[in-house]
Amino acid sequence: MVCKKIAAALVLGCLLAFGAQAAQAAQSPTERVREGVDKIIQMLSDPAMQDPAQHDEAITRLREVAEQYIDFGLVTKFAVGRPWLEMSPELHAQLREAFVKLLERSYLKRIPAYGGQNVNYTREEISGNNAKVQTEIIDKDKKIVVEFRLKIVQGKWMIYDVVAEGVSLVMNYRSQFAEVLNKGTGEDLLKTIQDRIEQIDQGKEEEPAS
Repeated sequence: MVCKKIAAALVLGCLLAFGAQAAQAAQSPTERVREGVDKIIQMLSDPAMQDPAQHDEAITRLREVAEQYIDFGLVTKFAVGRPWLEMSPELHAQLREAFVKLLERSYLKRIPAYGGQNVNYTREEISGNNAKVQTEIIDKDKKIVVEFRLKIVQGKWMIYDVVAEGVSLVMNYRSQFAEVLNKGTGEDLLKTIQDRIEQIDQGKEEEPAS
């Protein structure tokens, strides 16, 4: 009987803890994704965003908005994988900043090429503090299926991965990072990321497909 009471208390405690955390997320996962996408689209609809002379400023503005909805700390952590647990907080911060710069150069710089694509929100799945939001991006006669994966962070749903046509951004980079980490250290990975950024800036490395 005592064991049952203890078990019941633990279950109740977990439910209360989850309920308190979930209650803090005032928006649903779909609402969060839609809000972020709408803000980006509104920015990209501004003709000034298409001005090559304001390209760097446009990217800065887009990153500021992206960081409101994407937890780049989690993105980096999951991309690095298990070796992350053995790294120092200082290295975590350095890897996060370097990885964000790599993503910025590889993907965010393409966003000003926005051409009026429509986004349909088709399905939402919630499991505890995790969620998935399925969308379809309609580009003329093409339909691209994109899934946003989110976690509750400090009371808000935050994106930590994007899966386009079945390809996960996080897992794609994890496989690349593993090639470095299997033979080297976190510092080696940081140097590799920094080198790739430099190569992209110098036009020596091809950018990934959009």
